[in-house]
Amino acid sequence: MIHDCNKIFTDYKRLINKTAYIWLAFMTLVSLIICFLCMTKVLPAYALYSLLWLIPTGVALLILLHIYNRKANLMIKNQLISMTASNARQTFEAYRRDFPDTYISDSRIKMCYLSKNGIDVEGALKRLNSNIDAYNRLALSFIKESDRLEDALYDLLTPETLIQYAVKAHALRVRANELGLTKLTDTVFFHEIEAYGGCYGVVKANWVKLSLELDEAYEHLTKYIKSLGLEDSDSTLEKGITLKKWSAQLQEALSALDAYDTDKAKHIFNKLINCHLDADITKSLQEIVANIDDITTGAY
Repeated sequence: MIHDCNKIFTDYKRLINKTAYIWLAFMTLVSLIICFLCMTKVLPAYALYSLLWLIPTGVALLILLHIYNRKANLMIKNQLISMTASNARQTFEAYRRDFPDTYISDSRIKMCYLSKNGIDVEGALKRLNSNIDAYNRLALSFIKESDRLEDALYDLLTPETLIQYAVKAHALRVRANELGLTKLTDTVFFHEIEAYGGCYGVVKANWVKLSLELDEAYEHLTKYIKSLGLEDSDSTLEKGITLKKWSAQLQEALSALDAYDTDKAKHIFNKLINCHLDADITKSLQEIVANIDDITTGAY
């Protein structure tokens, strides 16, 4: 369809150019006839002055034709790009409806490891609107800060700083709950309540239990993250891009096409192609990139 429309646009432009050249040829023919008539004395010599208007007219016509061709080429390219974006939206709308927001990789399957070890993954995902990408970011953050959290709690475990200990325990409980660490959440809640009640001895006596559960949670989450091949950086999270995020990037690419920013659109499309979501989708993306190349490098 893109190539059919391209042919229509180029044929229309060729017709305009042909009309202009015919007009130039007509003026040249008239000039030659007048010159011939003057040479044969049919017309007086001063009749040649009437041809002076043809020179600026011809030059002006050529300049206008050049300007028209430049604008026509731009208009054709922009129109074809808009059609490419429209066709791509129609193609991928059906794909987007058919896929849920899950990982392209098998990270959802690997989450079963967490469930088997007492972590309430389903509850955590429900609170995060089934956004696995967000869960993994929380897990990475927890792993990174686990040692500091434990050290900070232990440093506050004194009779004088018991209230600060309770505040810190509350923050840890919120984070543990976000990740579905139910056992750790319950233990930290116990520490929080006892610390607010001023029961230093009870908190101190149960510190080892809290420390062990922190280490256990760290161990399970670390194994899970490593099984996905994710590292502690935002860029590596692209390895486990969600379909929701994939769709958002697709929309960004289509918006770039709407703005005629073909370089940005191609860059995003190529990133999506590298995700290898599906053979048919990958083929469709490659066809879109090929169309963009044809449009931006083609001669019209």
